[in-house]
Amino acid sequence: MRYEIHPGSAKVSPALTEYVEARMNRLFQDFAFILHGDIYLHEAGVKSPSHEVRLRVQVPGETLIAEEKANNFQEAFDATLAAVRRQLTRYKETIRS
Repeated sequence: MRYEIHPGSAKVSPALTEYVEARMNRLFQDFAFILHGDIYLHEAGVKSPSHEVRLRVQVPGETLIAEEKANNFQEAFDATLAAVRRQLTRYKETIRS
């Protein structure tokens, strides 16, 4: 496993952990050059949207960071993962040139 989940004060259900693991494994398959990833989960309390996910991915020479908020962790994680995928695609194009 080349990533860690940092729940902070948030309670993480086994279903969410399973979902995150499946999506992160797919990310590592698609972009084999990723060195390490960190997923930070934070609950903002009564504010809306109240769930925040921050994803930090280390690649050779750079650290890519994306952060999104949503009404639940799954939505926030999906949005964050999409942002990181865009960054990784740009990074991959840059190293090819």
